[in-house]
Amino acid sequence: MRKFKIYLLTFLLIAYCGTTEESVEEVAEDTTTTTTTTTTTTTTIPEEEKVLNEYGQELLEMSPEMKEQFEALISFIEKRTGLKFTEYPKYELYTLEGYRDYNVDSYLDDFEEDYEEGEWERAVLSENMWGLNTFTPDELKDLYVTFQRCASSGSYNLDDKILRVPIKKNQKKFNLFEQSVLVHELTHTLQGQVIDLSSWYHEMKDADDFSDYYGRRSLMEGQADLIQARWESGLDSYDRQTMQSQYPAGCGIALPDYIYIPFDLYYGYGAQVTKELYNNGGMEAINDALYLLPTGEQIYEPSKFFSSEPYQEVVINDLEIEGYSLIDEGTLDALDLVYLLQGQSGQQLPAVQAAVGLGGGAWKDYVDSRGALIMSLKISGDDVTELNEIHEAFIDWAESQERFQEYIGGDWTGRLFIGETSVWIDNDGDYVRMILALDNNLLKDLLSDCSSSPCKQDF
Repeated sequence: MRKFKIYLLTFLLIAYCGTTEESVEEVAEDTTTTTTTTTTTTTTIPEEEKVLNEYGQELLEMSPEMKEQFEALISFIEKRTGLKFTEYPKYELYTLEGYRDYNVDSYLDDFEEDYEEGEWERAVLSENMWGLNTFTPDELKDLYVTFQRCASSGSYNLDDKILRVPIKKNQKKFNLFEQSVLVHELTHTLQGQVIDLSSWYHEMKDADDFSDYYGRRSLMEGQADLIQARWESGLDSYDRQTMQSQYPAGCGIALPDYIYIPFDLYYGYGAQVTKELYNNGGMEAINDALYLLPTGEQIYEPSKFFSSEPYQEVVINDLEIEGYSLIDEGTLDALDLVYLLQGQSGQQLPAVQAAVGLGGGAWKDYVDSRGALIMSLKISGDDVTELNEIHEAFIDWAESQERFQEYIGGDWTGRLFIGETSVWIDNDGDYVRMILALDNNLLKDLLSDCSSSPCKQDF
């Protein structure tokens, strides 16, 4: 279950809507050639040598006029945030196609590094079992490659600290749209320098635990969007129309709605919290909040943010299942619940309402020698009413799917829905417990070992 959302631009802070800062001098070699068999001399004027990144995409040079614009944007951001850059921002400029090619190549490179053998297949199988999609691993990988190509207008990388932006080639100055994107990414660069986001990212990566990522990123995107909006507010109506006309053409693809669920948190709900922070304490309050690690629930519901309500620790014990071994485990965030519940129905508000009542949660995944998965979840609510709402949301989730048929029988508590994937859902007043399995007979046998709720194994 862990990597549901990880492969969605984990280390990129994007404007959704290496080299250093030193420009690279391009030196043309003298290629004058003189023939000795004739009386004429032929002079060849070479094309300028291209500067390429590690994947072979061309890097464009920043002209002196662009450099002046770049530094003016830096000054604007420092004035608006009240923060100072500690070093000159690192950047790479691309053509639009070069930028998109870089996004794909770097994604595939990181993909090979981040996923151990069989891990991607398990992640996709997990999404299949939750009813999010019916893709094969290769099909879903291809889908995300397409997504990476067209997902952003610019990016800041938490790992190498470089902002990357596509621009039009052979122009002396950045156009208005490019400047707007640069404002967003330079704001992220400033955040990265003030907070040392690179070290934070590596700590999460080393621990293979990105639970702190989603809340902080929401605040960072909220501030970057706010600064970007402030810059755009200085444009007159003519310039605004001009900027609109400079938006690059999209890729013309339709992706499943559930793919965008994390982005709703970052750019929608995160903006609401950021606005309330600003209304209560100005930009200083936003700057201070960047040091916090809020939960997804605190972003979905601002009152939770300002009350600093933490998640409860939920202990989930191992299941003893013949032929299966524990492969992964982790905690649940409100974003996980919205991802699961909205992914099937396409309705965000009911999913968010259920997720906002999350007390805490934990999960464990088990796998057998064939790669078959069994997933167990244990979820608490803020109170009994909230727990019941979470339980009802998952019952609605199960009942709304044609792939499930409720199994009537057995001496266990809770409700069992069977199909190619089978799921058991129970609410004992303290926790909502769930088990998903590909083998419904194995799940029935497992539940038969439970004479009451909670199970004898007390997961």
